[in-house]
Amino acid sequence: MSRWQWRGSVALLAVCLAFFIYPLLPNDDVINSDWPAFATGAQLIVSNPQQMYDLHVQQRYEELVTGGRVLVTPGIEGILPFLAPAWVALLAVPFEAFGTDLGGRLWILFGLLSLLAALYLAVRPRPAATILPAFASVPTALMMLNAQLDGIVALGVGAGLALWPRRYLAGLALGLTLMKPQLVLPLGIAVIAAREWKVLAGWATAGVVLLAPTMLLNARWPLDWLGQVRGTVAPISREIDLPHLGVLLPASYQSLAVALLTVIAVVLVLFLAWRLRGQAMRPSIAVLVIGGVLASPHALPADLVLVGLGLAIWGQATWLEWLVLSAGALIAALTPAPVTTLVGLMTFAWLLARLSVWRRSPAPARVSTR
Repeated sequence: MSRWQWRGSVALLAVCLAFFIYPLLPNDDVINSDWPAFATGAQLIVSNPQQMYDLHVQQRYEELVTGGRVLVTPGIEGILPFLAPAWVALLAVPFEAFGTDLGGRLWILFGLLSLLAALYLAVRPRPAATILPAFASVPTALMMLNAQLDGIVALGVGAGLALWPRRYLAGLALGLTLMKPQLVLPLGIAVIAAREWKVLAGWATAGVVLLAPTMLLNARWPLDWLGQVRGTVAPISREIDLPHLGVLLPASYQSLAVALLTVIAVVLVLFLAWRLRGQAMRPSIAVLVIGGVLASPHALPADLVLVGLGLAIWGQATWLEWLVLSAGALIAALTPAPVTTLVGLMTFAWLLARLSVWRRSPAPARVSTR
């Protein structure tokens, strides 16, 4: 390792350590993140699961979580609603038990540790230091600041890849991706298309394990959830996915346009992954993971953490790919809609083209002249 490479690694390691230190600082305010929504879901599933997706009921509970502070989310009645699957609320229960402030900090640290483990599992058997560019990136900072779930989703992908020789266990690990199922649509369809029935069986088993206890608490929550989840996608949302372009059309065409663009994006991602089928397994999986965010009906800048995971799985990313990812994530996070969407789509276009079209040719073998 050269002196510059060593210095770069030390700098990246310092950024990684800063991510773990930041949630412990007293100036970090978890109220200004997505944690109040998860804490609200945790309180509701314990005390009032029958009305978990009623936004008026959520508002009363969220006022308790925030201590009366008002969260402004344009277009969603002035609150940050809990619109995740019910099992996410169950996951948040032990963290919420520590209180809003401490529980939120522990939730953030749990997400960071999950992402760290995901990247480590994804790059094996390569040196652990190769995870530094992915973890020390802007998407990780966005995930941390927003107290989002992407680290757990990434852990499902990383563990599934590490356990791939044991197909059923790999499917069980992929169950963690159901925390945000909209982000893994191409991966799920690819598993079906490849007839990996053991993987699919393990994935389905994990789904049943997550679904069963929540259905006992409220058998209607899937219908209630689907009825409210459409409210997360609005023209003013900072979405980075292709289907969001459909929301910019007149209201009468929006649902159809979003569905159609989702199908188009999934087909495009599957085609790009199929083109790489003759190579090693990792480039195809990287395309499926990265393309899952592109094809998602709802994806925000923090979800670009999974793009970083995809680049780590690929294993050939240079400083330029990491720069494009971090710059795209930063611009997308700071600009209003629909600029966010356009920046996100340009980032996806460049990275997916880099993986599938402008692939780096393997270095030619050296021929000895002796």
